[in-house]
Amino acid sequence: MIALVTDSTCDLPTEILAKYEIEVVPLTVQVGEDSYFDKVDLTADRFIELMETSRQLPTTSQPAVGAFLQKYQELAAQYEQVISLHISAALSGTFESAKLAASQVSDLEISVIDSTSTSTGLGFLVVLAAKLIKQGKKLTEIEKEVIAARQNLQIYFTVNELTYLEKGGRIGKAQAFLGTIFNFNPILELAKESGKILPKDKVRGYKKTNLKLVELVKDAVSEQSRVNLACIYAKKSDNYQQFKELLTAELNNQEQLTYKLFENKIGNVLTSHTGPLVYGIVIYKGELLD
Repeated sequence: MIALVTDSTCDLPTEILAKYEIEVVPLTVQVGEDSYFDKVDLTADRFIELMETSRQLPTTSQPAVGAFLQKYQELAAQYEQVISLHISAALSGTFESAKLAASQVSDLEISVIDSTSTSTGLGFLVVLAAKLIKQGKKLTEIEKEVIAARQNLQIYFTVNELTYLEKGGRIGKAQAFLGTIFNFNPILELAKESGKILPKDKVRGYKKTNLKLVELVKDAVSEQSRVNLACIYAKKSDNYQQFKELLTAELNNQEQLTYKLFENKIGNVLTSHTGPLVYGIVIYKGELLD
């Protein structure tokens, strides 16, 4: 039997986690002097409240090696193999913690995979892995298919300020400075090859920003027959709602396209690095997922 482990940045709803018996190891978020396990100790809405009232920017840390070791040892009582699929190694040390823990477990075969993604991008890959497990695929087959599926992902998003990304080391100071001084709305991409956050474009005004995001989606799906999409957000805003409406109208114009459109709230770890007004789109080309 094969178990499936991921981390709390996958942003999957509890009903999906329960349906596929997915094990989640949480990251840690710190606001001021207080530390919380992501998705365990406080809700996303409460986290945003704390974030907006705190004088200090929140920080995050990957799970300790011991947390993964404990999880794997627990699973060894029921399973022979594990797929452990995690947030991009370029964004977090979670993948390395999982690898180190796996190397210390002798009675369980563990495949630790860098998703080169996060949030619903990681979530889509986790659901894919879960479906492959249910289909009875072998560990090596699942690993191969999940790694190949990373190329089917595209993630674009915008933030209202670059301070959070710059302070967290996810973009350079120069990029943050330029975005602020010229009043640009940045459009950022989570690059599927490197797993890094990279600048895609910069636009003045949210109407143009939303039109550009929709254009990127249109380009991505124009030659596709099936695609999964997820509108992602931390805190709903008028700009986000406008984007979702524009996107839905464009998707309905794509006559060749069969699609599923999800809406998913971004978790505490990612919100701490992007700020509460982040929103964007996750595109996964291929088989329609739950």
